[in-house]
Amino acid sequence: MRASLLSLIETVPGGAALRGALPLANGQLGMLQVDLARQAGAGEILCLVSSVGEKVRQIEAYAIACGMTFHLVRSVADISVRLASDDELLIIADGLYVAPENMEQIARETGTFVSSFAPGDGARALIERFERIDINHIWAGLACVRARDLVDARDLPDDWSVQSALLRLAVQRGYRRQVLPFALAEAGGMAIVRDAAEVEALALQELAGSSGALGSRLVRMVPVQTLARQAWAARWIQPTLRAAALALPVGAIGLAIAGWSMTALGLLIAGRFAGHAANRLFGRFAASRMPVAEQTARDAAFALAFIAITILTVAASHRLAGLFAALILPGLALVLSRLSALPPRSLPRVWLAVAISPSLVALAAFIAIPFAAMLPVLMVWNLMLVALMLWQTRPGVLATDPPRPHI
Repeated sequence: MRASLLSLIETVPGGAALRGALPLANGQLGMLQVDLARQAGAGEILCLVSSVGEKVRQIEAYAIACGMTFHLVRSVADISVRLASDDELLIIADGLYVAPENMEQIARETGTFVSSFAPGDGARALIERFERIDINHIWAGLACVRARDLVDARDLPDDWSVQSALLRLAVQRGYRRQVLPFALAEAGGMAIVRDAAEVEALALQELAGSSGALGSRLVRMVPVQTLARQAWAARWIQPTLRAAALALPVGAIGLAIAGWSMTALGLLIAGRFAGHAANRLFGRFAASRMPVAEQTARDAAFALAFIAITILTVAASHRLAGLFAALILPGLALVLSRLSALPPRSLPRVWLAVAISPSLVALAAFIAIPFAAMLPVLMVWNLMLVALMLWQTRPGVLATDPPRPHI
């Protein structure tokens, strides 16, 4: 079995706030470490503390919500009595941050190991954040040790850092080195954070990285970053966005029946935007991610509302054509998204994202309504999807001539 050792002891420079409890997006840095431990196969969290406050209890509640057991410990003796001799202990450094796109790769390591960087001479400022192992290597903040080896560290003085002592033990025992590219640290993919400003900068970097090229430029604008910070700080934003993502499409159906088609499509677009915002802003932590059933309900509500608006907007003589255009559109988009994973994979990702985006379809319909051109726009969109599928499934060019048949 594998357990994980977190630390909530180190404080920010000149302050009393715990580095592991610093706010990260809508959670805390320690919750990110719980996710890392869970992904690495740990079923139990052992948390080093010197005192227990509200922040520690919040991280404990989060770990339990993730399906993990959680125990507070204060010494190596406390740790070793909780483990069997053949157990493994995954050590996560106090204040360690790992970006979501790097977490799966880093958590995949099995057995006992010590993760390290070999940065050379050009990264002295970053080296100061990580603990040095030897003249050429610094600790990357992760190590996995055998529980039976903890016996050698039981008699440490009280003022020793438990994590540092266990790291030294792992190095002395000759555990396998997992050398990570130092580019991870240089690009902010891994970091030992020291204060709230650094964690906030990493959270905004995450948000930009998950939003695509256009979204990334948008997120880097100061007003958008300010809104993101305010959303993370306000408890009511997340439930409001999630409720709006489902309620607005349902309300759009009623407006369409009342003849307010443009307003109905506006609500549909706003609901889709609320869903995207909820996913991007609050989808960081495993225990707080949106359930699959909720996303399915959102998609179903959007589809039903869009079909209803299409049918009720076009002329009575064209309603069957409107139904056909509205029904075939999601089917073609689904097929195209599946084809994008197959060879020849030559379709640019931005084209695919535009073509299968329900939000953009609704926006195009919204613009077309005043010109009484909603049905033609949907038909053109369907033709575009078919053209993209034909391009995606075109025959590949062979590197060599095909064999000639025997005569």
